[in-house]
Amino acid sequence: MIERRDWKPEEVLRLTLRVLIGFVLSGLLQSLAMNQNAAGKHSADSWKALVLGQVCFHGTVVAAMVSFLRNQRRSWDQGFGLSAGGSVRAVGMGVLGGMAFLPAAYGLQWGIGTWLKTLGVELPAQTAVGILTEADIWGRSAIFMSAAFGAPWVEELLFRGVAYPFLRDLGWPRLALWGTAIAFGLIHANLSVLVPLTAFGCLLSLLYQHSGNLLTPIAAHVTFNTAPFVLLALDIRLDR
Repeated sequence: MIERRDWKPEEVLRLTLRVLIGFVLSGLLQSLAMNQNAAGKHSADSWKALVLGQVCFHGTVVAAMVSFLRNQRRSWDQGFGLSAGGSVRAVGMGVLGGMAFLPAAYGLQWGIGTWLKTLGVELPAQTAVGILTEADIWGRSAIFMSAAFGAPWVEELLFRGVAYPFLRDLGWPRLALWGTAIAFGLIHANLSVLVPLTAFGCLLSLLYQHSGNLLTPIAAHVTFNTAPFVLLALDIRLDR
C-alpha cells in the first residue's frame, strides 16, 4: 500500500507549471525541427526532431522532479517507495500486469476504431507512428528507447508518483483514480486509444496502490509501450 505522501500543494502547483512550460517549449522545438515535404510526408530524418522533443521534455520533467523532491525534503525512495516490497518483486508484478492487459487494450482499440469507422469518423495516424515506420534502424532504436523507457518513467512520476497520492491524500480517492487515468488517456491525443489508455491508467494506479512501489507501474508501462515495437519488428499489423 502507498503510505501518505502529503505533498505540499504549492510544490505540486510549481511542478505542474514547470512541466507545462517544458511541454510547450519541447513541442515548439520539435515542430521547428520537423521537416515535411509538400505531400505532408515526413523526411527520413524526422525521427531526430521527434526524439529531440521527447528528450527535452523528459529532461525538463526530471529537473523539475529533482527540485520538487528537494523542496519536500524527500529522497526518491521516500517519495516513490522504490524499495518497498523489494524491487525485483515490484518489477515482476508490473511486467505481468502489463502483459495481462495487452489483449484487452488491443481488443478495445480495434473495437472502438471499427465502430468509429462505421460512423464515418476518419482516424488520422499518429505522427509518431508515421515517423517510426519511415525511420531507419537508428531512428527506430532511438524512438524505442525514448518511448519504451523514457516516457514510462516520466509519465509514472507525474501521474502515479505525484498526482494520484496527492489527490488521494486530500480525501478524493475516486478522483485520484479516475481523474489521473482520464488525463493519462487524453494526453496521448488519439480518439481510438482514449478508452484503453484510460483503463490502463486505472490499472497502473491500482498496481501502485497495491505494491506501494512506483517501480511496479513503471515496469507495467514499459512492457505495454514495448509491445508496438515488437509487433513492428515481427511485421504484425492489427489494423489489417
